[in-house]
Amino acid sequence: MNNEFSKKSNIFKILLIILCIIFNIFIIFKTKDIEIICITLVFSLVVVIGFFIYDKMFQDSITEMLVKLSDMISIISDLREKEVFSMIDDSMFSKLQHQTLKLTKVLQSQNIKIEKDKNEIKSLISDIAHQLKTPLANMKMYSEFLQDENLTKEEREEFNEIILLSLDKLCFLVESMIKMSRLESSVISIKPTLGDLNDTIILAITQLYKKASIKNIHIDFEEKDKVIIYHDKKWTCEAIFNIIENAIKYSESNTTINIVIERYEIFTRIDIKDEGPGILEEEMAKIFSRFYRGKNVSEEDGVGIGLYLSREIIAKQNGYIKVSSKGKGSTFSVFIPNDYIVEKSDEN
Repeated sequence: MNNEFSKKSNIFKILLIILCIIFNIFIIFKTKDIEIICITLVFSLVVVIGFFIYDKMFQDSITEMLVKLSDMISIISDLREKEVFSMIDDSMFSKLQHQTLKLTKVLQSQNIKIEKDKNEIKSLISDIAHQLKTPLANMKMYSEFLQDENLTKEEREEFNEIILLSLDKLCFLVESMIKMSRLESSVISIKPTLGDLNDTIILAITQLYKKASIKNIHIDFEEKDKVIIYHDKKWTCEAIFNIIENAIKYSESNTTINIVIERYEIFTRIDIKDEGPGILEEEMAKIFSRFYRGKNVSEEDGVGIGLYLSREIIAKQNGYIKVSSKGKGSTFSVFIPNDYIVEKSDEN
């Protein structure tokens, strides 16, 4: 216990004993009755002994309470959920313990989130390193080949073309990762405004017209009469662009991609249907993962970021994407809410 408190307690004990002695001496001088003197002496002894017993009990109680409080602090530091005081008693310590347990749960939750974020960062760094490795290795290797003075003109052109392709892939990968990073960290905010969804889809199709024409793929878009809804035109176009680009990339030549808009009471649905190889059922839950690529399209060029970005963009507008595939061909259904609800995170 506190030294200052102990000193005061000892002084009080001495004063009590002195007062009892003085009181007994006074009684002895005032009366010669032995019975009264004995009763007074016994009463004084009972008071002194009672006080010492109470003081000992008080000290033990305080010590026990301090030990329990120490255990509570230990529980917080160890992030354990354990009751030290009875939760049935409506006492100050039970209330304090309740708040301690709440704090412990909050700290546990934060620790889990920190660990999750840490693992995600490690995974992201590993994925980025893996994705950068191939184009960088190709550029280094073929640059070294170009140092050979005995190369023919055709070989030099071939190696230069490989280097340029690797550089294009590297630039695309870095740009995609920058977009992904900005979206995840909310550096880029989605700002939905009222606009015609037809115009957004046409803009995405226009940017992909050349790619589709090279493979003689026809993009059939059934335009509706004005579909005015809240959406971020730029980023929604990016999301739709990624899905259509995937459809072009993995579809065979001389096929068709159908795009249909269907407006419902709460959501507007955009169906993008291709005639590609389809998606295996066990992979449907994975295709929107970062850097994931399906087994049946692994030979095609790509890094597996497009669908991940599309899902993030639509999710930030309170929408979602569903995919269905039966055998050959896939249908990606994008659902965007007609009325954008501002969330607390958007207001800040």
